[in-house]
Amino acid sequence: MKNIAFIGWGLLLLAGCGSNEPDLDKEKTQNAIASRALEQKVIEEGGYTSKDIKLVKACEAIENGKSEFKGNYIVSWKTTDDKYNRTFLLKDYKVSNGDINFKEDPDRCIEY
Repeated sequence: MKNIAFIGWGLLLLAGCGSNEPDLDKEKTQNAIASRALEQKVIEEGGYTSKDIKLVKACEAIENGKSEFKGNYIVSWKTTDDKYNRTFLLKDYKVSNGDINFKEDPDRCIEY
């Protein structure tokens, strides 16, 4: 009986040791963010390319006044020359503005 309890406790500990990072595909995120960034006038006029847009971090985001995560992420990005450092809202690899309506969860972030 002790062995069964010990095995159960061990499995419980292993389950709790999983990654605390959100599940985002880096390449899809990079492509979506870079495409949207290149639509901004200052980025376009600055001669930047998609290779000049670098991801900084992506955090799970919860809409203001709500308590449940619904697949939104606040993604921070910058240009390689550090001239521009901004954020977008990402959901299902679709990018929009409006991240001010969300609060990021600092415990659920990916640093790039």
